[in-house]
Amino acid sequence: MEKINVIRRQTSRIRPNLKFQIDYWLLLSIGALIIIGLLMVFSTTFDYGFLFKDDSAFYIKRQLMATGIGLIGIVVILQFDYHILRKFSVPFLGLTLILLLFVLFAGSLTFGAVRGLYEGSYQPSELAKLATILYIAHWLSSKGDRIQDVTYGLLPFAVITGSVCALIVRQPDLSTATLLAITCLTVFFIAGADLKQFVIAGLAGGGAFVLLMLTLPHARLRFEAYTEALADPSQAHWHVQQSLIALGTGKWFGVGLGRGTQKFGPLPFAHTDGVFAVIGEELGLFGTMMVIALFILLAWRGFLAAKNARDTYGSLLAVGITSWLTYQALINIAVITAVIPFTGMPIPFISYGGTSLAISLFAVGILLNISRDAAYTGRVLKKQTDRPRPTPKKKPAVARMSMEISRENIGLRRRNRRGNISRPLSRR
Repeated sequence: MEKINVIRRQTSRIRPNLKFQIDYWLLLSIGALIIIGLLMVFSTTFDYGFLFKDDSAFYIKRQLMATGIGLIGIVVILQFDYHILRKFSVPFLGLTLILLLFVLFAGSLTFGAVRGLYEGSYQPSELAKLATILYIAHWLSSKGDRIQDVTYGLLPFAVITGSVCALIVRQPDLSTATLLAITCLTVFFIAGADLKQFVIAGLAGGGAFVLLMLTLPHARLRFEAYTEALADPSQAHWHVQQSLIALGTGKWFGVGLGRGTQKFGPLPFAHTDGVFAVIGEELGLFGTMMVIALFILLAWRGFLAAKNARDTYGSLLAVGITSWLTYQALINIAVITAVIPFTGMPIPFISYGGTSLAISLFAVGILLNISRDAAYTGRVLKKQTDRPRPTPKKKPAVARMSMEISRENIGLRRRNRRGNISRPLSRR
């Protein structure tokens, strides 16, 4: 084990040109999700763009711009070792907290919430997801086994996560705060937290969520509509009803790309929260299952990178990013299928939203960097630990015979010293 640790430290210094040695399966899943997202954004916004902006391609242009920024970010992130992010995790989180405070006082009101800095477009809560994960991974990896102590583990973790989530709840945005809390709790558990601490943190977080859900007016109304829908589906939230209608209309293979009708009014926010329902209507069950399969592929490659990461920091960072993207997709799909109460959470890479898409792609760049580094480290370890031992070469028959004669002569000489009269073989 000590030898493996030494080799891992060596790989941190010996790094050849690995810019193009990336996880193509992970890249394939992200690329397919982005393509599906661009198609669905145009399908759900061309009428909005024509009616309100006098340009049917207005929204898809903005989404393409965010995609370009995100892809440039991936290329930039792949140029350096991801461990450099440890140096910027603290100031990055501090800047994010300042932006979350600023948006509460100077943000623009959109649909009853203050979440964005300019017409609700630039949302610091999206930035908070990545900033918090970067800091939590850095902080937990530096603590080691000490996180099992309450004073070193649970209490600081609760303060850090609770502070960020509290500012997001004030917007109000309970769903994003819940997503962030669950993601951080997952990283905390994977880092080696004591099971008792994990249970306490889960119960405390769950209790806070229930309290906020019953206290915040919009959350309470959504929860009441959900409980009523369990007894009578006709009483479900209007958004949920139209989502289920869209899913049912699509059947197996959908009505055709761009031919759906629920997006033209009945289904609210079809380009953001309800885009998965539009996929079900226009691409059918086949389309929805393809999207789910792509997210499963993303989760598999992300957790595989976490498993093979060079050190604890890379492992926790990969777990955090993968959990965040996977949980967010799972929550959105669960809302559209009426499994959980309605939330306004978009699905990653597919829903319209420049800030969400760009930040998610930045996170994918970090994940690709970790995966590439893990693959290189694994190859070095395999070469060093599984190197075959050289087999001794066989000596020629004449050499073997001379060696045997020499051994026998030595034995005869020893016996002569003891009084035995005998001659060596060479003199016979």
